[in-house]
Amino acid sequence: MSRPPVPVPGCAACEELATRRDEARAAFDGSAETDAKVLLRQHQGREHGGPPAAGRRIFRYVPYSIAQDASAQPEYEAYCVSGEEADCGASSGPRQAPAEVEEWQRLHTQETRHLRYRRSFAAYAVLEKQD
Repeated sequence: MSRPPVPVPGCAACEELATRRDEARAAFDGSAETDAKVLLRQHQGREHGGPPAAGRRIFRYVPYSIAQDASAQPEYEAYCVSGEEADCGASSGPRQAPAEVEEWQRLHTQETRHLRYRRSFAAYAVLEKQD
């Protein structure tokens, strides 16, 4: 981590931003403290010709959206968690549609009178860059 910027003596803007940073630190407001540090560094670079920080990289925000991968089929599954001292443990196994899992649950309940299930849905997701 780099050291916090030091205000340039006699510069009112530097002093104001340093005061804002110190007040945020005293109030345990990390976000406001970071904002004040960034603003102070930007001000010093613009107004006082501060050297660019060596070895620093700038990362730009690139918007992505997350979508279900259409090339892969989702899977549905149910697991019976009914039981006195331990779960029954019966499982529908992976199925292609929720209706298939619900039918398995109905048949399992008919046979055992078990009423409690943990259901799972699994799918692949892809990140798509937004333009």
